[in-house]
Amino acid sequence: MFNSTTLEVAIGMAFIYLLLSLFCTAFNEAIASILGSRAKNLEKGIESLFTGGLKSAEGKDAMGAVVPAVTLTEAIYDHGLVQSLYRSIASEQATGLLSRLGTHLPSYIPSRTFSSALLDVLFPQTTATIGGSADNLAGMLAELEKLPDSKAKQAICTLVKQAGGDMAATRCAIEEWFDDGMDRAAGWYKRKTQFVLFAIGLALAVGLNVDSIAIGRTLWISPALRSYSVAAAEQYARNQGEITGGAADYLHQLDSLSLPIGWNPAKYPWMKTQIEKPTSSQEFSRLSLIVVLAGWFLTAIAMTLGAPFWFDMLNQIMVIRSTVKPQEKSDTEASKDPQR
Repeated sequence: MFNSTTLEVAIGMAFIYLLLSLFCTAFNEAIASILGSRAKNLEKGIESLFTGGLKSAEGKDAMGAVVPAVTLTEAIYDHGLVQSLYRSIASEQATGLLSRLGTHLPSYIPSRTFSSALLDVLFPQTTATIGGSADNLAGMLAELEKLPDSKAKQAICTLVKQAGGDMAATRCAIEEWFDDGMDRAAGWYKRKTQFVLFAIGLALAVGLNVDSIAIGRTLWISPALRSYSVAAAEQYARNQGEITGGAADYLHQLDSLSLPIGWNPAKYPWMKTQIEKPTSSQEFSRLSLIVVLAGWFLTAIAMTLGAPFWFDMLNQIMVIRSTVKPQEKSDTEASKDPQR
């Protein structure tokens, strides 16, 4: 059974991980914004829908000039409905992929916008029909036959056949297909983000010497630090997780807890240069180094769980503590009663 000391240590650790996760998340979002990671991930997701899909193969025009192949992904991004979602600074004469050079691609495309753009690219002359018709289905399949063979063509033909020539049903099918693809792309981005958060967390743990094992030990043996950490966590929870300012304020809040964070060579014998032969003291130093490395690794692993996880965990532990403390107090008072 958990006692109040165990729960208070857990609250302190969860609060520390929360502050560090908030900093790592803010740092990761800044990197993602600069690199356009979300937009690139969206483009990758759309490309996965159109695997090998071409709107037109490479050929030559009437003058004999080579006309580059246009993929369905490029056709979608160059469509007016989608292009209005991002800012282009490319030349108006540029077409295809060149028209997206030097642009800020959208990080989100609504499914209805995607389906409208795709239907217009594939069936520019086809009008909407209510309930569908055999003639409309035949016309749509004839348009699709003009596309070069690919898995994308096969997938779109299947959706059109299932809709039976009904443009409204085809639109809904394409939107569901797009949403499923974006769910997969979101999973890719989440896994990639976890790797990035681990790298940031490990760099932060080493740079600031955030040793989870040392911090947990300190909270366990120091009631004063434990109480202060719990009070800070409770205040944070009462304010609904609001800390005004930027990412640096999370580290400032962490520093205010007066925990063993930071570098002090006097505390770590393994940091000193050892010249003499190994002794029992040096063996202990090597063991200390291994423990510190493990503490850093635990901190980095905790960062991959994200700030929302640690915020929820903090609140749940506080709820458990609020039910345990009255029970402990009641048991203590009962033990003081005289025996009859």
